[in-house]
Amino acid sequence: MSGNAFATALATLHADPNMGTDAEWRAAAGGPWRPVRVLLSAPSDTVAGLGGPGARAGALEATLRAGELAPDTPRRGDLLRRLSPPETWRIEEVEPDPLGLSWRLSLARSA
Repeated sequence: MSGNAFATALATLHADPNMGTDAEWRAAAGGPWRPVRVLLSAPSDTVAGLGGPGARAGALEATLRAGELAPDTPRRGDLLRRLSPPETWRIEEVEPDPLGLSWRLSLARSA
């Protein structure tokens, strides 16, 4: 499959009201909140030694299409805010996908 097919599939998932959610991104340095659309997921990686078989790594991840913030890129310390229900997270890690179509963001609750 070509990168274009993957880009089309990613756009379809983000647009789906059952998959994608409206959010806003803001750089750690400040500035205005910018609207984005993300896919939220809870990692299910079990980590041995963290309190038994139900222990999981990470709290929440978001997938953000790369073109949503052009020319900016998300960075550690930036904020991501879901609009409904409202909740704000701090970006802990940013990992681009191999095709450069999206970023996987590891999120932590923001105080």
